[in-house]
Amino acid sequence: MKNTLSVLIALSLLFHAAQAGEGRVPGSGEDFTRKDRTELLFQTKFQFTPENVPVVTVGIVEGVGDVAFSSEGPLVFQPEGEGGPTVRVGRSRIDCIATIEDSRPAVIRYWAALERVPAMSLATVREARKRWTDKGLNIRTFEQGSVFGFYGRVLDNRRVVIVEDVPFADRAAAMKRLDELTSSHGLSTPEPYEEVLSRPDGRVRVRCTNVDAAMAFPGIVTVSPSAGKTIRVRNVEFHKLYGQGKSEDRSYRGNLILTADRSGRLAVVNQIDAETLLKGLVPSEIFTESPMEALKAQAVVARGELFAKLGNRHTADPYMVCADVHCQSYRGVEREHPRASRAVEETAGMMAFHEGALVDSVYSSSCGGHSEAGANVWQGSNHPYLGGTPDLPDKTRTRLFKDGVTEKAVRDYIDNPPKDAFCGRSRFGKSTFRWSSTLSFSAISEGVAKETGVSIGQFTEFEVLHRGVSGRITRLRVKGSSGSIDIAPELRIRRALGSLKSSAFYFDVGNGSVTFRGAGFGHGVGMCQNGAIGMADAGIRYDEILKHYFSGSEIVKIY
Repeated sequence: MKNTLSVLIALSLLFHAAQAGEGRVPGSGEDFTRKDRTELLFQTKFQFTPENVPVVTVGIVEGVGDVAFSSEGPLVFQPEGEGGPTVRVGRSRIDCIATIEDSRPAVIRYWAALERVPAMSLATVREARKRWTDKGLNIRTFEQGSVFGFYGRVLDNRRVVIVEDVPFADRAAAMKRLDELTSSHGLSTPEPYEEVLSRPDGRVRVRCTNVDAAMAFPGIVTVSPSAGKTIRVRNVEFHKLYGQGKSEDRSYRGNLILTADRSGRLAVVNQIDAETLLKGLVPSEIFTESPMEALKAQAVVARGELFAKLGNRHTADPYMVCADVHCQSYRGVEREHPRASRAVEETAGMMAFHEGALVDSVYSSSCGGHSEAGANVWQGSNHPYLGGTPDLPDKTRTRLFKDGVTEKAVRDYIDNPPKDAFCGRSRFGKSTFRWSSTLSFSAISEGVAKETGVSIGQFTEFEVLHRGVSGRITRLRVKGSSGSIDIAPELRIRRALGSLKSSAFYFDVGNGSVTFRGAGFGHGVGMCQNGAIGMADAGIRYDEILKHYFSGSEIVKIY
């Protein structure tokens, strides 16, 4: 009780300081030093706009030696952020190139994470520790996540991470150990944990047109456009998660922050208030032609997902969230659309809560007729509202897998999909509701080796070790002429098999090739976007849509 009270008091002080004007951008007159600003990039402390909307940082470019950017007006460079010294460059259009020099990467240790449990539940933590020590493993724990408050509500997404007490110097070695633990202990959601021993650093150098000398900034520099203007960044890469990287030029509102990324190369970070961010994010994640109630549902879940993940992802990176599908896709000004902006504005500050706690409001394109349980996809996602449910009207909810998720039942479910599934009604999801794909034996062997680092020789057969409540395979044994490997969770299975649309599939092994027939697109947890569209087309309101996918939740306006 004493620790909880201390947290609440600290949150109250932080909140009242923000209300008094401390931590606001722009124009707050803060007296932050460069060191303070750098520290802030790696933490989840909020700054606030004058309207008390949280300001977040989004990684948009990283891992490059240089980046070109421009603006249709002067740019202001602030080596210490708001309130520090400034350098004003240009009069009308200005083009610049930033580079990083004298840099050093972050020093990171990797651990094989066995389980993640809520930090506030001490009994659950004790039980989890005992569960793994009883299996003969030496363990240690870390805490990740954050606690923050808005207008009297405490949002606590902290987790205790239980890891095997064996550190690794690189991610690949940790993943290899996780694959071994998957085989020996049946891990369904193997995930590495990153421990940051030291943060990256470097000098940012910027050269702009019509400026004789380059500008050099130690560690970090904030770049601000003129009032009403944006900053356009060249060659922003996206779709990196599935190894299908593309690039395009994008324009951004708010500020840019230039600094060193985890590898010691250049990172470009967009500093922007959460509601403006959502106006460029929502239309990147859902069809703007969707019915308005589906767009509103998307706005609420995207907002909640933003805050639910703070401190639990990208802990070694100089930003809170990324701009790709690993977090949520954010494509800047060009992607903004009046209908999506209206949905954001009409749900401003609204998020889903369950029994007083912020809902981890995840979503995917199409569940295929049945959503998946969060615990089968990510560690620490065994929330009661993420148990997985048929994407059907209430009167038919008991029809799917009534005799268990057997191989025969999955085959029948995929070949004879429920006609009243909401995602099957969506006009946007016809090609993903049911799908098929064929891979050669050699392509399977190559994909498995690329994903796991293990050569199985020539592929021979699959063995399904576990399926989730939606029929998705969460642990798969792939056998070959020179060995076998157990692969989990579902994302790694999909990537190893040619980036299949989902792991809700059955397979037929032929002469030299395998045909996969499957349902849905994505992990299937939480809100089914095509299902939300189908529900909205049926006249169902956005709050009822969210209650369908997050059972027992309520929508609360936080700011």
